[in-house]
Amino acid sequence: MVRSIGIDPGDRMVKVVELDGSYRKTRLLRANTTAVASATEDPMRPDLVAAAVRAAIDEGMKGSITLGHPCREAVLRGLELPFKGTDAIRKIVKSEIEGEIYTHAVDDMIVDFHEIGPGASGGTRVLVASVPKVGLRNQLGALSAEKVDPEFVDLDTMALWRAAHWAGCFAAADADEAAAAPAGEAVHAVVDIGARSVKVVLVEGEQLVEMRALRLGDGVVAEHVARHYGLPVGQAQEAVRRCLEDGADCEFAPQAQVDGALAAVEGELGVEPAPQKVEAAAIVPVGEAIVVSHTFVGEEHTRYLQRLARELTRFLTATGLAARVRSVWMTGGACSGQGVAEMLAAVFGHEPQLLDPLTHLAHDLDEEEAQQLGPSLTTAIGLALAPLGGPEGFQLRQEDLALTRGFERIKFSLAICCMVGLLALFVHANSQSIKLRNLELQIGKQFVDPKDPESIQFFGMLNPLFNDAFFRNKDCFETRKNGRLYGYKELAADVIAAPVQDRVRIVRDRLRDIVEEKQKATGVYEDVSMESGLAVLVRWAEILKGAEPRLGRYLVPRVDLNMKGKARKLEFWVAFRGDDFRARGAELRRAFENDYQKPDSPFKAPDRAGEDLTMDLFQSSSRNPADQAVNGAYYKFTISVKERFEPFGISRRTAAADLPTPRREPGLLATTENAATKEGR
Repeated sequence: MVRSIGIDPGDRMVKVVELDGSYRKTRLLRANTTAVASATEDPMRPDLVAAAVRAAIDEGMKGSITLGHPCREAVLRGLELPFKGTDAIRKIVKSEIEGEIYTHAVDDMIVDFHEIGPGASGGTRVLVASVPKVGLRNQLGALSAEKVDPEFVDLDTMALWRAAHWAGCFAAADADEAAAAPAGEAVHAVVDIGARSVKVVLVEGEQLVEMRALRLGDGVVAEHVARHYGLPVGQAQEAVRRCLEDGADCEFAPQAQVDGALAAVEGELGVEPAPQKVEAAAIVPVGEAIVVSHTFVGEEHTRYLQRLARELTRFLTATGLAARVRSVWMTGGACSGQGVAEMLAAVFGHEPQLLDPLTHLAHDLDEEEAQQLGPSLTTAIGLALAPLGGPEGFQLRQEDLALTRGFERIKFSLAICCMVGLLALFVHANSQSIKLRNLELQIGKQFVDPKDPESIQFFGMLNPLFNDAFFRNKDCFETRKNGRLYGYKELAADVIAAPVQDRVRIVRDRLRDIVEEKQKATGVYEDVSMESGLAVLVRWAEILKGAEPRLGRYLVPRVDLNMKGKARKLEFWVAFRGDDFRARGAELRRAFENDYQKPDSPFKAPDRAGEDLTMDLFQSSSRNPADQAVNGAYYKFTISVKERFEPFGISRRTAAADLPTPRREPGLLATTENAATKEGR
């Protein structure tokens, strides 16, 4: 269920209500009324209204908040536009209403509109409300200081229309009223009478057509009595009520007695008494009782009703709808005053009916409290009904007064960041697309020659392959795949149908199939190999490492490898120290002679024995005569390198297929070295 709060600042009392449910099934959870101004004080004190609202919400009220703004502060104008459409009207309504406002600049006002109905020429009739930003900003600022942020701000007259619509006032016309006016042309009036203003709404069928706020209320009677008799406003209001109800004069205690009682109370509270401001002609001698004349009160009340009747009649005459009014509904805190119903009947020509929203609401108020509060809560209930699905009113929280929560504060910056991010993503995607297009050109994107569209041509790596006659030669490239001949045309069709990134792989796989087929047909299994100086050095290091247990400590001061031309050779020098240097040199020579016999060795035996080794003796002497001399020799090995050899032994592919090969078996070198090690032991 939806919860909502309606705030009606009112004339002298702030009304706050909390509703729960839906537009058709509604329950009143809480209602709070707080007096914030006397008859002579400003009823629009933002701080007083905000404090009263904060106190009411602290009682436990929850939900979306709708604030009512006095219609008396707004400028209302009716316009007829030659087109339809809410969005189109919103774009031009502010400029159209600018010429109708004389008291403010239109840029200093919040402007909103309500569509009344179709225009005479097929356009749209709208009711435009313009509210000065100053007063609305002050009230919203005071509420924000009390941590109250209304989501919607509507005129109180729109809330009055919504409450009457929700209560079914416009659908309650009897058969006589329906017969008196054609369907859809009957006009209903809703009048809200308050202390300082009277709000009037005219409704045709169920559609609002006109509204007005009159700056006149029953509070003027109390003001005149207070000034005439020099009474406080509260006593003047009480005197007016008693005089009208009892039909007799009203007498108060002597002024001195009243002042003494007030002074005693203020003394206890530690408050200095404030001087009373009254008219000099109305000052009553101290010590004498104050008698408020019933005749005076009656005259002032009659004068007030006459003036109100004139204002209502003037309003009806200006609208031109007086003859079509078929029902009148009265509400507000002063609607039950003496002579009000008779005055409304005389003006509108129909007996007014009481609009009490509490009779249509589920609530927990007692009967006496409901009867006292009912009509005064109409506007507040109408405001709270807006979020529950009621007819839309004005939304005055616009432009710089729009509600900005946490997300609203950052949404503009967030939108800018999203735009920058999308731009960066677009630039990155475009850059990657260009790279992908370049890679496709490098790999082999198909080239369509406009002069010869049937020809098969590619860019990049595939271009030299398909331009070569190798693939077109059936002796070189033709095989059987799944029982069918597979040649140049089939390869080209597969390459064109495949994604660009897979085309080189397809060509490689087909060439591999051709190689395997040719190997099976010929019985020759040759792997392509390239001689490598690194392979020579690796083999040399393997030989030294295998013979190291029999050599002991030795020094290799120099290594030279020449892989140019046919005179490939490896030269290295080894130094041995000790009396057994001859045996150790012979052992190293024997290790290389054993490697010469292996078919996969990169080294080849010398043509004549002894050509691969030279020796240079040396005798190291010591400066100390007592030390013995150390014998030793430098051995220079000059070993020829084969022109062709398999760099690193048998290939993985040959070994995995168990194919015949003249190359050395895996692990042959290690086996030989281990055997030689055992013989040396």
